[in-house]
Amino acid sequence: MANILVVDDDAAIAELILEVLGTQGHVFTTAGSGAKALELLGGKAFDLVILDRNMPKMSGLQVLKAIRAAPATAKLKVLVCTAAEMLSEVDEAFSAGATDYIVKPLDFEKLKAKVARHTSPA
Repeated sequence: MANILVVDDDAAIAELILEVLGTQGHVFTTAGSGAKALELLGGKAFDLVILDRNMPKMSGLQVLKAIRAAPATAKLKVLVCTAAEMLSEVDEAFSAGATDYIVKPLDFEKLKAKVARHTSPA
């Protein structure tokens, strides 16, 4: 069982992710903004972050860079989840430190597989 932070400014998408992944037995926390995500990451240990790339005020890439810059979270696994699918945008996410990437609209089986891969014991 993993502790997963879902970060998306669209509450309906976050709820959908929780619904789809809920059968895998993980513990979920949600954040509706990048600032809230960083606040939560400062006080609790997570095994995986599912991070929306396109959010207002603080983008997912800005959050990702902050995660990588903090020693406590530098090695945290981050799955970037977004509608941005151009190769340059994917490369930008990986350059910022993404562990993995999935494109919206979500393929739920791919999402489950990626989460399972990144939360299984090494």
